Amino acid sequence: MNQFILPVLALGAGLVVVGCSGSPGTSATRDAGGDRNTATAGSGVGGGTGGAAGGAPAATQTCIPPASQDSPAPKLSLSGCVDPNHPTVLAASVIPYEVNSPLWSDGADKTRGMAVPVGAKIHVKDCAAEPTVCSQGPADTGKWVFPVGTVMVKNFLFDGKFVETRLFIHFDSATWVGYSYQWDEGQTDATLVPDDRVQVSFNTGKRLVDWHYPNRVDCMKCHAQSAGSTLGPETVQMNRLVGGTNQLDRFQAAGLFDAPVPKPYPAALVAPYTSQAGSPPVSATLEQRARSYMHANCAICHRPDGDFPNLDLRLDVSLKGTGLCGTVPMKSDLGIQGSLNLDPGKPDNSVMLLRMNTPADSGGGKTVRMPQIATYAIDQEAVKLIRDWITSIGGCPP
Repeated sequence: MNQFILPVLALGAGLVVVGCSGSPGTSATRDAGGDRNTATAGSGVGGGTGGAAGGAPAATQTCIPPASQDSPAPKLSLSGCVDPNHPTVLAASVIPYEVNSPLWSDGADKTRGMAVPVGAKIHVKDCAAEPTVCSQGPADTGKWVFPVGTVMVKNFLFDGKFVETRLFIHFDSATWVGYSYQWDEGQTDATLVPDDRVQVSFNTGKRLVDWHYPNRVDCMKCHAQSAGSTLGPETVQMNRLVGGTNQLDRFQAAGLFDAPVPKPYPAALVAPYTSQAGSPPVSATLEQRARSYMHANCAICHRPDGDFPNLDLRLDVSLKGTGLCGTVPMKSDLGIQGSLNLDPGKPDNSVMLLRMNTPADSGGGKTVRMPQIATYAIDQEAVKLIRDWITSIGGCPP
């Protein structure tokens, strides 16, 4: 695969992040999967200085885990992860970041930030040098391991308005916990969501949007330890230009890693879609786009040490090695006799596509739909992408 570095809007020290709010005058470029990378010239929606010195951690980290897992901040403004006077703005100690191939989140725009404890470092897996940390082979090379005390921040928004902010907190070596915060329509603050699934109809000022807040069990089904707990941060995702500078170079210069990330950097994931600004370069192949999408959206669970180990959809696994092509579905044929997980040239006989295109409220419910949690709306662009890719496959590799 060739190197694909996706240029984005030049962002200065006031880089804005929203992600697991917009304000008047923000500008944006739409990223793959419906994500939006938003920026303003100064403070702005979901942003802040984010470590103004090129991504360097702040001298004082305000975004830290609560004293107890059972006592998260009742309001986002009290979390230390945002400006308490302007909660739509990230705290200065939260470092914004972007990814190349984001998760689909029912069409929401997202921005992201990470709060690393002062003096702590991020470890980047090198499976060749340390095979014991890569039990499932070299495909996990480049996955980031965050120190205890890290807080990941992700905001979700529609039409420039925040609907949810998620804090994902690393309490100890074995424990991450996710908390959801529900934004009011006036955008004054966000309130901790009870540990139950909550559905709302959110008024963006332009439309009503159905939105689902997950419970904490849902969070951990996606953010499983087998997938690395954090999902987006890995070298192939972070290898991109932000503000004219490679994001990895900026983090490296800021001293965020416990060892230099080897150069040349591995080939970046490409944006899956072509219909949006921030789309993949014309040199990206259909297979690269499809595999990039599956790596980000499917390989969380479909990997040897995941919940569904019969399939391995990580990017660096060959099509033959994925277990998809020409194989019989383990769960259901969806009533289509002779269907396969992936039937080359026959998308309508391929269960992987049919399940992606099944509504969450269909007769089989979430047991049929892919993915089974964290999304309720069908990703129509992904359906078209995977359909086109299956159609293009002439046969299964021997």
